[in-house]
Amino acid sequence: MRKPILILDLDGTILDDEKRLQPRFLEVLPRLRERYDILIASGRSKYSVERYLREMGLPPRYVSFEGAYVVWDGKVMYDRPFGEGMLQSLLSKYGHLPTVLFYLHKVVPNRRFMEEFSEYLARWSADQIGHEDTGIYKVVFAKRDGPDNPPVEEMEGTVFVYRRRGTDHIFYDIAPGTSKVESVRMLLERLNVDPKECVAVGDYYNDVGLFKMCGLSVAVPRAPEEVRRAATLTGWPWEDDVLRAMIG
Repeated sequence: MRKPILILDLDGTILDDEKRLQPRFLEVLPRLRERYDILIASGRSKYSVERYLREMGLPPRYVSFEGAYVVWDGKVMYDRPFGEGMLQSLLSKYGHLPTVLFYLHKVVPNRRFMEEFSEYLARWSADQIGHEDTGIYKVVFAKRDGPDNPPVEEMEGTVFVYRRRGTDHIFYDIAPGTSKVESVRMLLERLNVDPKECVAVGDYYNDVGLFKMCGLSVAVPRAPEEVRRAATLTGWPWEDDVLRAMIG
């Protein structure tokens, strides 16, 4: 009989501010693995997610690129990069904004890349990362709040909004016709796993859909208030009360 699934976000959830796995989470991981199959669901690239899975000693089971690339036990279950037509349509709508294109086969997140990426966004760069012959899985558009910029609700397309702390910058992370929650839903259906038997742990607005789908949901304490309200519990996944709710 298949185990229920524990769906975990990475950034802000089981990673610390230095992007390292939280030691207290690693301590409780063996107990969680006894009860659940673990699925990482993240906006990060496949390379970055796979690196953390290797560090945890977990099999390759993940949703990456906000749902555009899904793997279970090493088998690709869903793979949808931007088609040329979709990419050109997005660029025609948002191309006047600073743009960074993410590529599946070329982006391997590391300290140097993250430092460079932050510099690109800070100076509103339109630089592209990668090569034209590789599949594009994420397109990030950046803008600044102001009277000459349209508000969020007037921007067309499938939009995830990220606001950097301490700034008025807003980023639109536009996924190719999918989302993290819909890809997880598809995966659970293919695995014949009831979402109501599963647990979702996360920290941001793109986790709310998972919270609503799963039988138990946990928002970490640093999550925005709206995200915490959508969850069953608020706490860190290694705290005693949260563990009791998850594994008894």
